[in-house]
Amino acid sequence: MKKFSDFPLIREKNDLLRFKLFRSTFGNVKFLNILRASLLLLTLYAIFFGLIHPDRKENIFTTALFWGLFWPFFMVITLPTVGNFFCMVCPHGFLSRKLSKSGLKLNLPKGLKNPYIGLGLNIILYWFILYTFPGVLREPLVTALFFLFFTLLAIAVSLIFTNGAYCRYFCPIGRVAPAFARVGFTWLSTYNRELCDSKCDKPDCAFACPYKLSPLKFDKNNSMDTCTLCMECANSCEGVKLSVRRWSHSLLKKIPKPQSWEVWVYIILLAVITITMRFHHGLGHSPVKESLPWVIIGKWLQETTGIGKPFDFVGLTALIMALLITLSLVLGGFYLTSRIINRSYRDVFLNLGYALAPLMIVGSLSHVCHFFFTHYYHEVINGFAQAFFLDFRVEPLADRKDTWLRIFNIFPFIAAFWSGYIMWRRLGFFEVKGFKKIVSYILSSGIIIFYLGLTVFILYVRYFGHTGHHH
Repeated sequence: MKKFSDFPLIREKNDLLRFKLFRSTFGNVKFLNILRASLLLLTLYAIFFGLIHPDRKENIFTTALFWGLFWPFFMVITLPTVGNFFCMVCPHGFLSRKLSKSGLKLNLPKGLKNPYIGLGLNIILYWFILYTFPGVLREPLVTALFFLFFTLLAIAVSLIFTNGAYCRYFCPIGRVAPAFARVGFTWLSTYNRELCDSKCDKPDCAFACPYKLSPLKFDKNNSMDTCTLCMECANSCEGVKLSVRRWSHSLLKKIPKPQSWEVWVYIILLAVITITMRFHHGLGHSPVKESLPWVIIGKWLQETTGIGKPFDFVGLTALIMALLITLSLVLGGFYLTSRIINRSYRDVFLNLGYALAPLMIVGSLSHVCHFFFTHYYHEVINGFAQAFFLDFRVEPLADRKDTWLRIFNIFPFIAAFWSGYIMWRRLGFFEVKGFKKIVSYILSSGIIIFYLGLTVFILYVRYFGHTGHHH
């Protein structure tokens, strides 16, 4: 039986697997499994540490690991750069793949094959609680219980079902990470599909995939689907490559089979994370705070219902208003665009929606980089020292008032510019020109314009608000 590996292969210059160091580490399942197992042990220890040390004063490790290292570093920093690195090393994904081999191996019922289950858990169990019960998720015990729940869920689902059911449908970021990974530079595929078809009697790369995906089709479909970069395919066949390509290259080309779940991930998380955070935190500590509509309505609801702390009506109102504004601008803009260019609303939604991918994930780099120097660095280092009984402490790398931190304000502008550029390119797929294209572009980019305006307003209020107030 012919195999691709039976034939000589010269790897391309942009193929990361061309480099021996990379091929023996992140291109090697054995190395990755050691790393994943180590992170799993670290995760379990952080959960255990949170259960036995529930007080924030005696435990900064549990919250620092999950909210100061896993979330900002493995998610926000890696997705728009190196791609889906988080899923590649995810301890829950590792646990899921190992357990499913010895489990019942049942097929997931059709009713549970819903890409929005994990996203819903993400929003309800994290973001809703974050805004309506501020500070609760920063408690070590709550954080430990949060990750204990998803660890047990990963175990239960993986022991019953097969084909990566936990990662694809129940993990809170199982659809989020692959969707935003499109923004990054890396791309998994195979060396020449025709070559694979003619030289390989059996597509080992597809048979090796725990998620029943076929790397052969990634380029043809301009989609890696729910690929977690587990690298099982690369270890089964030499014909698999992990390329460094143009930033967001898949978003600049037609997608033969666009997925609505990807577009909804971009829209919902843009509203729930980016816009709400700008409403509630970006403007919530500014001189104009008391005149903000969500603050006025939230305080009125609090007084009217008599429900006080720890419930926060202001945060809930900011979340609802962010959702309403985002959905109105995106869906309304796409609907009007569909009428102008005489295409179905579904076509416009599924094609132009991909242009929104950079807004949340690239824009969030501003917050993450700022907090790395003021919070994350010293909390993570001191947390590890505390958890492993090391006698040293470090101080924050910067103070919130340091003016040099303003350099990170560039990221929201990069996000808006790049999203706008992709929108223009994707609008061109409909072969609309002239005045129609300009009007359609403005309408379909309503949320980008709003995002940009909101960013400018926040910066103005933050740096000039006090001066204007005094005058």
